[in-house]
Amino acid sequence: MNASRTSTLTSIEGMVHRTISSSSNSLWMMKDTFHKIENWTSHYHAIAILIIISTIVGITRIIRETNRGRLTSRQIEKQSNHRIEQSPRRQETKLDASQVISEKPNSIPSPTTQSRNVKHKQNDLYLSAFPDLTKEVNVTDEKIKSRMIKDKELYWKLQNLEDHLDVIDEARERLVELFNQVLYESLNDPTDTILSLPEYESESLCNFLENSHRSSANRYEAYLDRRKNGGPREMFPSKEYALEWLRLSGVVKYVDGSWLGGILGIGTGKTKGLNSNANSMNQRKSGENSCKLERNVSKMAWQVISEEFGDGDLEKNHIYLYEKLLNEMKLGKLETLKDGNVKSSSGDKKGFDGLLEEEQGIPKCWEAAIAQQCIGLLSSTNEFFPEALGFNMSYESLPYHLLVTTKELKELKLNNYYFQIHVTIDNSDSGHSAMARLAVEHYLKGILERDGFEKMQQIWKRIQLGYLLAEGLPTTPSSPIEFEKNNNNNVYQPKDLSLDVTNKPATLSESKMIEIIMKKSKSASKMHCPCNKMKIGQFNLEEWLNPLTITKDKTLTFLRLLSLKKPFVIPGNPEKSLFIKDLNWNGKMFGAFTKSETDQVKQWIISLNPKYLGGKEITNGTYERFIGHSPFSRTRNIDNNDKSTSLTPLEKRAMDLWKVYDDDLPPLPILSIDQSISPEQLVNKQPTQHKIDFQTIRSIWYTSTSLFENFQLQTSKFACLDSMFTLRILRIQLGFSELHLPNDICNGIEDVEKNALEQIVGLWELGEKLDRCSSSSSSTSSSSVNLIDLSKSIRSEGQRKLNDFCSRLLDLRLKPYTNSSKIFGVYLSICQNIYMNQSLVDLFINQEQEDYRNILERINQEQIKIISEYINHLRKTRTDQQQWEQDFLQGYYWVESELSSILSSS
Repeated sequence: MNASRTSTLTSIEGMVHRTISSSSNSLWMMKDTFHKIENWTSHYHAIAILIIISTIVGITRIIRETNRGRLTSRQIEKQSNHRIEQSPRRQETKLDASQVISEKPNSIPSPTTQSRNVKHKQNDLYLSAFPDLTKEVNVTDEKIKSRMIKDKELYWKLQNLEDHLDVIDEARERLVELFNQVLYESLNDPTDTILSLPEYESESLCNFLENSHRSSANRYEAYLDRRKNGGPREMFPSKEYALEWLRLSGVVKYVDGSWLGGILGIGTGKTKGLNSNANSMNQRKSGENSCKLERNVSKMAWQVISEEFGDGDLEKNHIYLYEKLLNEMKLGKLETLKDGNVKSSSGDKKGFDGLLEEEQGIPKCWEAAIAQQCIGLLSSTNEFFPEALGFNMSYESLPYHLLVTTKELKELKLNNYYFQIHVTIDNSDSGHSAMARLAVEHYLKGILERDGFEKMQQIWKRIQLGYLLAEGLPTTPSSPIEFEKNNNNNVYQPKDLSLDVTNKPATLSESKMIEIIMKKSKSASKMHCPCNKMKIGQFNLEEWLNPLTITKDKTLTFLRLLSLKKPFVIPGNPEKSLFIKDLNWNGKMFGAFTKSETDQVKQWIISLNPKYLGGKEITNGTYERFIGHSPFSRTRNIDNNDKSTSLTPLEKRAMDLWKVYDDDLPPLPILSIDQSISPEQLVNKQPTQHKIDFQTIRSIWYTSTSLFENFQLQTSKFACLDSMFTLRILRIQLGFSELHLPNDICNGIEDVEKNALEQIVGLWELGEKLDRCSSSSSSTSSSSVNLIDLSKSIRSEGQRKLNDFCSRLLDLRLKPYTNSSKIFGVYLSICQNIYMNQSLVDLFINQEQEDYRNILERINQEQIKIISEYINHLRKTRTDQQQWEQDFLQGYYWVESELSSILSSS
């Protein structure tokens, strides 16, 4: 600015000299003129006037030039500021720093170098409050890194399950390990968890969930107040940070809905662990092995994942929505399609997140994703059914971070719809949160009525475990950071968490430590003078341990502040903590604590982070001790007496629905097929109407409903248009309405409320009603149909063809994507030859049964319509026309051939 002013003054002086010179020249010229005219002296007055006029003209020119120089200087300065603000670096700084600093309203910061430096410094402080995600992916701890690499491999195998069916046991082991981990942590501090409800009461559960919801809402309200008052963003400091966060979050988003993937299927039966002698009137009345309760509850829970997957409309599928978001931003590993377009890699591909090394990643995100996959895979009634219901109830509640994420993505002009719909569709009135709670309440009420109070409390413990698993595993790369204004300088800075250390009551480990510290305070008085420089919070050790002022509350505060003091205490790792080193030989405090007291210090440090260094040895067995028995093995589905006998192919599969058996069942035969017949023609084919006894084919009726149930377990593969046809068929099978059109709105709680649920009749329920219509036997007239009983009902040598046929149906479902075209062909033939068979439809002959007859006819019509649309879709999209047609026809004609043989032999 000084240089600019000097230049301007010099310019003005020059103009003055030039003007004066110009005026003098004009004067002498005028004098000559007057000499030539006459009487020079008589014109002095005229000359004086001319001099005055010339002077005025000169001054006017000086003023004009001066104003022009000032204007030019201002324009140059303005252009300079504009260039600074528009530079990429400056733009990012302005975005962040302006939110960190709370200045006077409408004040314009001075564009001086000093002011910019202050802004940069404050912006750096703001950014430093957030974890650097680009560095977080570089895991340095070898044990944590090793565990994450194993989780990555397990994740990929579960996303491609049908190619890795041997991974089931590994998934079960990992799930139990995670149960042990979160339960160990929660038992140490149960006060604000669901463990604070030791016994189930419906009202207490509702209050607990309402308080959780209110807590999130109140936190969000406080967040909005901070933002209104000039506070900065607390989730995403910049757009670049948000994009990296979205990329690293994909591992969890690509398994959205997977936690209930296996909740309902052919294996659904009575919950394992409830088998007992029928010693109550209710049990004798309903049948000890009745699984009607479990099937109803499973349908309630399944409706949640149906909506997660879009109810058959791909555009509403949550995983597809997230894929679209990543594609818009070109995040993650990019793939070039055949048409030349580029898209983000899907979750079933290795390295989909775009990280360069297998060793890179956010361990907690992979852990959370694995938990969802494993509990969903093993959520059947044979294994972790109650735990899956509890997980669902927790996961569908409203988390605070979701509200903040939704708002800040919108601020950054990023597509936030994936997050927005989770705020609305998961609402606690009519959405997934309410549906999840109703499923738990209905289940526990049914257990109480059927199995008694003691069994209900056992199941409640397992539901609590599932809830803790969902609540205890963070699902995002980073969480919101609360900022507060510093009253001294009006600058926003991260809230000091140490101020909240006494908000929660003492844990069990903390209580024991408090006793030790208070007991030793007298003997330790004045012994820590050399440590007075070491501050813990606001005080030094002597001040904290003063026996005259020490209290339990004060000691608790001291203990929690001490836990934040690294490296004196490294949470979860006592061996590396200086505290323990000081208590050991050669340490400053050797002998001050007894062995048992030192062990208690170690337990306290471990309790601060039990999973540090993979605390498997510490937490092992916690799950088993809590529920009172070991986790169920998939081989415990048949009585011990039956294991010693020769099992039929169907019994083997009923015992373990995931095992691939090397028995004498050949693959589907390659039939001689008329190549002139197309799948489209088969859809309109009128099948031969055999006279069928339902008791002959009842096992086919039930097992055929399993053909589509495993598609949804591989969630990333499921997020495509092909798979939406399978979801639509599943909905129709279960008795739900079609909601696959763009304008369709999800039904939410309306489909799962008690009265509505009783009116939702699907193929399984129709089969049970046909059982009652066609047999007087108590074994088939009850509503307790399950796969184990079905497999036992067709053991005779004369039923071998039927047994083999049902076994092959179960084999097809194991690899749904490999066998997809065959499965659709098989199912079309079963629809036409069994579900539409007039002799079965006519079993509903009474006026009371007219509704069931109409339901069966509607289900058949809608299923065949969906199959027809599927064929048209493949015709337009598949390049291997000959292969999928051949597979479809093979499946169709195989069913016709086998059914003809089975019916003729009966």
